[in-house]
Amino acid sequence: MESAAGEERRRHRFVLVHGMCHGAWCWYRVRVVQAHPGRVAVAVFASAEMPAAGKPMRFVSEQLRAQERAPGFFKDCVTETAAGDDPRQRPCKTFLLGPEYMAERLYQLSPPEDLTLATMLVKPTRQFTDDDATMNGEGVLTAERYGAVSRVYVVAEEDACCPPEFQRRMASWNPGTEVRGLEGADHMPMFSKPRELSGLLVEIANKYN
Repeated sequence: MESAAGEERRRHRFVLVHGMCHGAWCWYRVRVVQAHPGRVAVAVFASAEMPAAGKPMRFVSEQLRAQERAPGFFKDCVTETAAGDDPRQRPCKTFLLGPEYMAERLYQLSPPEDLTLATMLVKPTRQFTDDDATMNGEGVLTAERYGAVSRVYVVAEEDACCPPEFQRRMASWNPGTEVRGLEGADHMPMFSKPRELSGLLVEIANKYN
């Protein structure tokens, strides 16, 4: 029989963060959050935009926008600029994923019922502009603080939105980041490979605990 101390060492808390336009509902298939309570041990990025240590937040976004993409890549996605109630505030630019784009670029390997759910639940996301202080702040993601945290990047190998090679480039901008590939995963691995992603999260947490 294993000791209580040994059992405690294997307990972890998973803080699951969703991507743009989505919500906490997108993690409903990943049961690891209920099965393994405890504490945070490592930052894991799964097919996500990974900030670069010591660089402004806008750096990765600029690199991603510079990627060559075919005309009409974003299909039926919608970008709008809306003025706030306060005339002193500058207009806010928002972005909303379109159902065709989601079907072809994000959910192409996920169960159709999850795509249907997502098209009903996605909401517009505010887009930060390049002159936003949060995006330009040199001291937001310092190498001494953000760079000191253990990080793992999980590459979605069949991502049709953010190419796997670019995902690996993002990891390379953060020295010491461990890279793990997830075969058969589209941009939404919590839907296309929930069991495999859950197991990988537990494996990573056990390693870095």
